[in-house]
Amino acid sequence: MLRLASSPGRLIGVAVAAACAAFAAHAEEFSWQLSGATRHAEAGDSDLDSWTLDATYYMNPLDDSAGPYALASFLNPTTRVSAAASRSDTPQDVFDDPTAYTLGGAYVLPGEKWYVGADYAKSNVDNGPFVRGSDPKGYGVQAGRYLGANTTLELRMGRSEQTSSLTCPPNVQVCIGFPTEIETTTDSVGLEVFHVRRFRSLTYSLQGSVSERDTDLEIRSAFTSPFTSLTSPQADGPSLRVYSVAGELFPTQRLGVRVGYSRPDDFDVDSYDVAATWFFKPRVAVQFALSRSTVDDAPPGLRRSESTGVRFIGRL
Repeated sequence: MLRLASSPGRLIGVAVAAACAAFAAHAEEFSWQLSGATRHAEAGDSDLDSWTLDATYYMNPLDDSAGPYALASFLNPTTRVSAAASRSDTPQDVFDDPTAYTLGGAYVLPGEKWYVGADYAKSNVDNGPFVRGSDPKGYGVQAGRYLGANTTLELRMGRSEQTSSLTCPPNVQVCIGFPTEIETTTDSVGLEVFHVRRFRSLTYSLQGSVSERDTDLEIRSAFTSPFTSLTSPQADGPSLRVYSVAGELFPTQRLGVRVGYSRPDDFDVDSYDVAATWFFKPRVAVQFALSRSTVDDAPPGLRRSESTGVRFIGRL
């Protein structure tokens, strides 16, 4: 009798446990990720505060039970769309605070091996004392492939454009030869490898990238004569190639600690960053980040710059 009485109790317990497990597995899926971040940067005697809001929607709900919570979108590739808005508080009110907007997305091809993406960004920069009508905009495309389940190789290409109209200083009636318009075009290309590996109970990721950026300038003069032309020939601006490496350790599913380093090939600049991401709830996380750059050839007051930031993440 005792056995017969205990058997139904076990069955009920197993059923309840199974129902709870099914509910928990369902609760682990999410389709939205929302985040808000603020950052404070200092360089010499000047500082800059900024904030960012962004949202990402995943077409197929993601399951974050297969690995660290921070790697859910990498371990479960799916089509997504995202939008972001940011604002910077400029010092001394020389310019009004600029605002930037970004819209992007990625499409994962059937088979989850290849993916392609695109993004568009536009900034609203209000007029300064001698500058009029400068609104930068940019766009980019990406193509990547999963080399196995834990490695991606991605190629990125982009272009940004900005036109600045310069005006005469106050109380100056004639500006002979004063440049009135500068058009800046920057082309960029980059290649990135990202790899996730598990060693016993420890998960870690490795990342390496190389990017190159070329800038062209076109200056249109306000003064013309039979001996000068309205538009000067295009001038090749600076070309910059940057190498970056990073690694992140995940002692638990909820915690990740990242260390990164980057350096250009033609300038003596070293940049470091450290970040920690903690999901104190499966759907809620906070991230702390610190970055520092050192320029050995710069004047003492501008030799070092650093920034700190905090970001809150929520998933629905």
